[in-house]
Amino acid sequence: MNGLMTGKALHSGAVCSIPESLMQVVQNAISLAWSTLNEHVRSGTFQICGTHEDTITEYLHVILGRLQSEGSEVLPEILELQTPVREGNVRNWNGTKLDCQPDLTFRPTRKLLHSNNTTAEGVFVECKPVDSAHPVGSQYCQRGLKRFVVGDYAWAVDKALMVGYVRNICPLPQGLAYALSSSHAQRDYKLQSTLVEVGETRWKDKIYRSTHGRLIPESPITGIVEPIKLDHLWLYTDKPCELTKCKC
Repeated sequence: MNGLMTGKALHSGAVCSIPESLMQVVQNAISLAWSTLNEHVRSGTFQICGTHEDTITEYLHVILGRLQSEGSEVLPEILELQTPVREGNVRNWNGTKLDCQPDLTFRPTRKLLHSNNTTAEGVFVECKPVDSAHPVGSQYCQRGLKRFVVGDYAWAVDKALMVGYVRNICPLPQGLAYALSSSHAQRDYKLQSTLVEVGETRWKDKIYRSTHGRLIPESPITGIVEPIKLDHLWLYTDKPCELTKCKC
């Protein structure tokens, strides 16, 4: 029975490679949902400024569920995804934590992944606000990005997604690049590359990617610790909630 508590018992074979096409579907779905959310802000039915991050994510989750249920003429490929899970419990890389909760988890409806265990695989998303009360370094990176590096999330896959709810004046990539430029940040997050633009969503939200080593002694799958590619999607309000700039 002891073997059932190890990562190797849950997953065998290679680390699952998330197709770029699947990353793009997830990014487009979130971008579309954010566009819809902004329409609700303009109509006065929702408020972004001052709203807790969990409330924003839950609202996005509801919009995503509606889009997935009804289908979308502008994003028909959203039907390739199951309804995303919000804060669903997953185990970390070695099973010492059983209640890790990525903000959103997307899995395809069809076998788009060469899966060994679907509980450990999918597109895992962590969402963080960016404003004066939520600095990029201490919040977005330390309390978000690092969870992928230490193997709390996405330890069985090669890609994942960070989402920023930007409520001040903090552009991507400059705001994130600055936060990752210090020596302690490069050590803590095992940064292996500079930020690279990898495209944009259909709603013109830029996507940047960073590559990180992982702070785990060995992969529970292969024994070899492979890096993780983190895509960064920063979403902006129509008008900044505050005129502060990036703060680390």
